[in-house]
Amino acid sequence: MNYRIAALLALLLLLLAGCRQDPAATAEATPAATAVVATRPPPVASTSTPVPPTPTPTEPLAALVNGEQITLVAFERELARFTAAQPDVPAADATQQVLDALIERQLIAQAAAAEGIAVAPDAVAAKLTELRATYATPAEFDAWLQTNGYTEDEFREALAVEMIIGEMTTRVTADVPTTAEQVRARYIQMDDAALAQNVLDRARAGDDFAFLAEQNSVDRVTAEIGGDLGFFARGSLLVPEVEAAAFALQPEEISNVIAVTGADGKTTYYIIQVTERDPERELTADATSALWQATFSEWLDGLWAAATIERFVP
Repeated sequence: MNYRIAALLALLLLLLAGCRQDPAATAEATPAATAVVATRPPPVASTSTPVPPTPTPTEPLAALVNGEQITLVAFERELARFTAAQPDVPAADATQQVLDALIERQLIAQAAAAEGIAVAPDAVAAKLTELRATYATPAEFDAWLQTNGYTEDEFREALAVEMIIGEMTTRVTADVPTTAEQVRARYIQMDDAALAQNVLDRARAGDDFAFLAEQNSVDRVTAEIGGDLGFFARGSLLVPEVEAAAFALQPEEISNVIAVTGADGKTTYYIIQVTERDPERELTADATSALWQATFSEWLDGLWAAATIERFVP
């Protein structure tokens, strides 16, 4: 996950930090389609009277995002909430994360508006009522608002934005698959070229691959289970060369020695054996999450690349 997404999600969590809901229930409630309605701007009547220019804003700004303002007051209030929730984050990092998250929130809201997406006031009111109900008394929820620097109107507005973001994330990731071609494999990781060649020769001569992994792999976590990596889809392994070799093999086939030199100049040697292939296997929750994040990140990168952004906060 890139740092912008991390900052955005941090603010989303902060927004609902005091709401004692089950995480899974919250995830299901956020993108409710019934809460979103398409809207169009009202028609503008023609007139012969010249339209006066828009006055230059005098309120200090934190940023302009495609001409839309993020006020300095709004930024400072969000920064105060963030630092209260995460006091160990250095001030400069907190400033960047919060401003990036607010810019990203604005970009997503603009993309939603371009698609005619808005949230109905009744839906926001219903969500607010739902959040209030997680507290023992209304006074307890009001105390949470005050502690986190929100008036009810401010929180209602923030909640509406987050509901729109929820709908956009649902739309952007709607086509993320839940199944993919996967292989199951064992591997042996070694630091010595001569040892790697010897182990390969023994494996191809019929020695048990799992035993060789247990005896020789420097990855002791997988060595204890015979080098088993389980099933994985493309894009899952940290070493692309090993992954590519795995997907080029059929069950019971063994790769050549794969030599990979890292940024530190150190060469590591791998041998991999595929034990099973499945052309359409259900993705794990972690794999699905990684694919979701990659899809959403790519979409966000496009918004950033196309945006005109001016920052006024150091």
